[in-house]
Amino acid sequence: MPKEDHLIDIEALRRHLPRRLRDGCAVVLVTDAANIESPRGAELETVEAFLEHPPEARVPLVLLLDTLSGLDLATGQRLLGGLRDRWADEVLILHRRDDERWDLNDFLALGFRHDPEAETAAPDHTVYRTSLYDYKLTPDWLNARFWANPEMWNKARW
Repeated sequence: MPKEDHLIDIEALRRHLPRRLRDGCAVVLVTDAANIESPRGAELETVEAFLEHPPEARVPLVLLLDTLSGLDLATGQRLLGGLRDRWADEVLILHRRDDERWDLNDFLALGFRHDPEAETAAPDHTVYRTSLYDYKLTPDWLNARFWANPEMWNKARW
């Protein structure tokens, strides 16, 4: 993504992130760092270097800005799986709508959720995210109302 094509408002994206990540250092993964200017408060790194030497501890936030468009599918899946499982607390992917190699089901299969609210920062992109802190939504049936049956206490014996 050359500097003149850089239409993504990083500050607008940060406003959609949880408070714990807004001020933290982010890592921006790109396929080619030659013509890209690093956003303020973010460290720029190539996917190749990141996969060769992954971080030992989890990174608070990893941004992928048009990164998947420049990778083959196997490398992209390996990268997203590693980020989700081992290398990042939160991953935010901005993916061009015109890239037909990846669709919603590919991201859902890898544990990412579509985030339409964040798409105001990048109108020609689809935004997907995953977070270590809210990846599993608590189902409605998993509460004391359905398990304890307090209305049956002292009425029946099991």
